[in-house]
Amino acid sequence: AEAAAAAGVEVRPALLAYRERFYRTDAMTLVLISSKPLDATEQLATRIFGAPTTDSTGGGATATPADVDPAAFAAAARLVQSAAEMAEAEGPPHPWAGCGAGELVASQLPFELRVVPIKERRTCRLAFPLPSRLSQHRDSRAPVLDYVTHLLAHEGEGSLYACLQAEGLATAVSAGAEGLRDFAIAQVRIDLTPLGEERVEVVLCRVFEYLAMLAEEGAGAAAREAWAELAMERALRWRFAERGDAAAEARSWAARMHVYSPQLALSGGRLLGGFPAEGVVACLEAMRPGGVLISRESKAFQAVSPPEEDDEADSVCVVPLPPSLPPGSQRLTEPYYGVQYERRPIASPLREKLQAARRGERMPAAGGAPAPPLHLPAPNPFFATELEMKEEGEPQPALQAGEASDAVHWHATEVAFGRPKAHVVLHLACPAEAVSDVTHMNLWMAVLDEHLATALYPAALAGLSWSVSRHTSGVVLRVSGFSHKLPRLLLTLADQLLRWDGAAYAPRFEPRREKHVRELQGHFKQTSDRLALYYLHLLLEPTRLPKEAQLEAARAATLDSLAAFHARFVRRLKLLVFTYGNLAAADAAAIAAELESRVSAAREATLPRSDWADSPVTQVRAGAWRLTMRPLSAEEKNSGCLLYYQLGQLDVRPERAQLLVLLRLLQQPLFAELRTKQQLGYVVRSDEMRHGSGRSCVSGVYVLILSKDFAPPQLQRSIDDYLRTVPEAVIGALTADEFQTARGALVTRFREPDRTLAEAFSRRWTAIEEETYDWARRAKLADALEAVTLEQAQALAARLTSAPRLAVHVFGNNHLAAFGENDGSGSVAIDSWEAWRAAQDVWGDVELQ
Repeated sequence: AEAAAAAGVEVRPALLAYRERFYRTDAMTLVLISSKPLDATEQLATRIFGAPTTDSTGGGATATPADVDPAAFAAAARLVQSAAEMAEAEGPPHPWAGCGAGELVASQLPFELRVVPIKERRTCRLAFPLPSRLSQHRDSRAPVLDYVTHLLAHEGEGSLYACLQAEGLATAVSAGAEGLRDFAIAQVRIDLTPLGEERVEVVLCRVFEYLAMLAEEGAGAAAREAWAELAMERALRWRFAERGDAAAEARSWAARMHVYSPQLALSGGRLLGGFPAEGVVACLEAMRPGGVLISRESKAFQAVSPPEEDDEADSVCVVPLPPSLPPGSQRLTEPYYGVQYERRPIASPLREKLQAARRGERMPAAGGAPAPPLHLPAPNPFFATELEMKEEGEPQPALQAGEASDAVHWHATEVAFGRPKAHVVLHLACPAEAVSDVTHMNLWMAVLDEHLATALYPAALAGLSWSVSRHTSGVVLRVSGFSHKLPRLLLTLADQLLRWDGAAYAPRFEPRREKHVRELQGHFKQTSDRLALYYLHLLLEPTRLPKEAQLEAARAATLDSLAAFHARFVRRLKLLVFTYGNLAAADAAAIAAELESRVSAAREATLPRSDWADSPVTQVRAGAWRLTMRPLSAEEKNSGCLLYYQLGQLDVRPERAQLLVLLRLLQQPLFAELRTKQQLGYVVRSDEMRHGSGRSCVSGVYVLILSKDFAPPQLQRSIDDYLRTVPEAVIGALTADEFQTARGALVTRFREPDRTLAEAFSRRWTAIEEETYDWARRAKLADALEAVTLEQAQALAARLTSAPRLAVHVFGNNHLAAFGENDGSGSVAIDSWEAWRAAQDVWGDVELQ
């Protein structure tokens, strides 16, 4: 608006002129996904968007909009045209254009950036500007950078990640590439351990040692085998891709059409051809120490000093640099947020070490030990070679009876989706004492994941995936992918869960413990809206441990205490298995029997259902309650206000359907009023909040605002005032057609059939996990939704504000003067969330019907 005023142009005419100039059919890509015939879809596109235009000036003369002054529109059009001509004019080349032909001049590269993050973070990034011909889209069947970054990010034996992990220097390695008009960029990111930060020169050398190994392999046989496996991975993923969400697919294809030709819009970069030997050699030749930008983030550089003006989007702030800087260094200011940072040349001693590493000279490990090996990936044993479909079976899960079996096994053979894939869940229920030890549970899973990351990384490349997660009653292992090799992976993972491998865990424990501590410390930098949600969960979940207690436990944890935890975990177990997909019943039964055999050998006794851990939910007493909290960090200026109304255990009864309809009707008007019109804050949202599971799940409604300008008491009053108007001004003002449209959209969503094998599995596993065993649950809810009337939604809106209520006020530093101010709601103050939670009743279980 200021720029337009300075140019003597009104804002609205300028926006209209801009649209007419640039929003043209010849400058856009259009994707329509429809069940209608192609001719009908094409007619729809033409009717909505008009015939294609090719005039780069926007289609010729444009009529002035009826409600816009002709002179103002003409002036705006001239300004927009002038700006367009300036943008299209040939400008000076980017300093990195034409890079990659050898050492760059000192004024360009190499150099290092040093940044101090607000949150606990230690990262090191290496960026290599490369010739534009190496961009991913330049050769869609042989993307050179795709291959190189794939190897740089590999996590298998002999990889850069495995090397750094073995030395305790890194917890993660990732790589990627970006193609720009004049050049391309390959990037490597390394998440450092404290030791890695101390020995960052070793970390940087390892990157160039790995590049030296790749360059030595060049276009040889091992490199071609690695390319062939990458091509096989892509081909399997392409051939057996799951159906995606239509809107997401349309967005993806429209973006790809700007990169690839129409013939390759879907398959470009996804199906590979012959090995691009010349391009690989050229790419690796250009990735040398003389052409690198190193960017490091660490709190070790300086103490944090935030800028005067905070913004909710800021993620990094940099303090004024020390008075003395190395020769050639610069102090710069980022123009948008005004933060300072440091750019300095790479010191000569380090540059010499990197050049030696790039020549293939290995730097010894700690204590003079040989450096861990670096080599290309070995042949992948997890690629599926048997891809036939099993005979069709019963798609709904059935309880499998086994002789003298203590395990619970559900199975369904599902082949209707035509994918030779399966999903298997292994649920190990354990006593509450193990589940409640969330710190050791999280540490064990992190250490286990890191231990398995290298050995089982080939399985991930072969289309298999797995996850281990904490459950309210124990631990859940999920494995999915091609059914041919899935049992091999599943049994390997089950063995790792059940046995303690101290020798493998010892070098990994301390880096993971330290990282977990840093993650917990990040809690104290959370924004006020996130803190409000955190405090609400503390109030409603009696078994939830506060972050302060988790942090204390993480600091005190040792490898011995982790081993003791694992012993408690496996002492008493109950096995539940769900097998689903392209697995015959006999094969599934064999898998379940083998799993039960291994569980029985590891445990001391089975665990009765009555001894399973559960997740109780606080029953909020009638009335209104308010928890008021101060900010946890000096940087948080914004305040958060959260209102929660508890409605009870609604299950699939009519009340739940009425609630879903009300929330659908309320979502857009609430945002429009509180965010757009009243401009109360950055974040304004409302939705259903559920605690517990199955028929015992407790439903509630929340409204949340994050504000820079208003303190929580004012936000509370604004929310209360608006909600009192909802029954008449919002719901009562709807026409019958508007109501039916909103309700119909919900019904359609709940009646939508499963689109993928993963969706079908997820819905059935949820019914088993929550012990409802109701495969038609969504259909029942859809029936209930169809029966909801406008009058029922209006009545629920009127009752909502009288439901038991919790308010959480988190004050930002800008609003501490209002701390303790009366919000006018008559709510009872909660002096201690611990004492309040302990004094409340909990909801009971709902018996199965």
